[in-house]
Amino acid sequence: MNELPLPRESHLKPFPLLSVQRAIAWAVWVGVFLVSYNHVSRGGAREALGPRVFIPLLVTVFLGLFAFFYWRIRRWAGTYHQGVSFFSAGDEQEASHRFEEAARRATQGVQRAVSVAMMGQCQLALGDTGRALELFGSAERSGKLRSVPAMHRWIPGLIATARLAQGDLASAHAWLEEGRKRSGALPPIYALLPEVALLCREGNPAAAMTALDARAGEADALVGRDARRLKLLRAFALDALDPVRHAAAIDAALASLQPVRPGDFEFLSARWPELQAFIERRGLLRAA
Repeated sequence: MNELPLPRESHLKPFPLLSVQRAIAWAVWVGVFLVSYNHVSRGGAREALGPRVFIPLLVTVFLGLFAFFYWRIRRWAGTYHQGVSFFSAGDEQEASHRFEEAARRATQGVQRAVSVAMMGQCQLALGDTGRALELFGSAERSGKLRSVPAMHRWIPGLIATARLAQGDLASAHAWLEEGRKRSGALPPIYALLPEVALLCREGNPAAAMTALDARAGEADALVGRDARRLKLLRAFALDALDPVRHAAAIDAALASLQPVRPGDFEFLSARWPELQAFIERRGLLRAA
């Protein structure tokens, strides 16, 4: 598999194990702890303040630290879930902005990895494969997605889709295989679109239709742009098999993908002349 790129922005790169800010923060906390422990162990603080003041002070400090860290986690979670809401509503651009802000607010490696991975999915949906691969590369190299099993399993399918759109079929195959390894006995996730596209692109529309029919549940689970792209591939495969015999099914598939949005199909057809010719012949560019 080709090495994935990384984004230039520091807040989108894998969460550093040690940073200057974190080192300074830890140094301050350790210093405060040592000074406090040394003072308390001698009884100075307890004698000076008395138990009625000293114990509530300790509880207040503890609760203050707990509230601070809880607030930071809630602050990240709120922004992340805003991104999820926008993504579910089909507004990938705004969702991408929210996920990027969540990555900035992340306090742990896992938080940043899932935020960056979701931002990559938004960019992929918008057709920016180069940016998507940078973000997926960051999430992959962090190694943190292993603690989020579902996301760890579906990332390879998205990477395969991006590589396919760039015309790198060998890398797309390799990432699909990686996705199968991660899924094990579980059904693959986000793999149907790149698998069907590869079969069609490599001149095997019959196998593409077999996959679509056998995995109808997976196809029905797709929404938005990916669902429309898969319906386009169904029509393309049927047309490649026999345009006269399957004329009704082709028309039905094309009708079901309306309304077409700008950018829906250029993503797949940019480096795929046959698909581009089919889109033009069927007047889908005019619909967009």
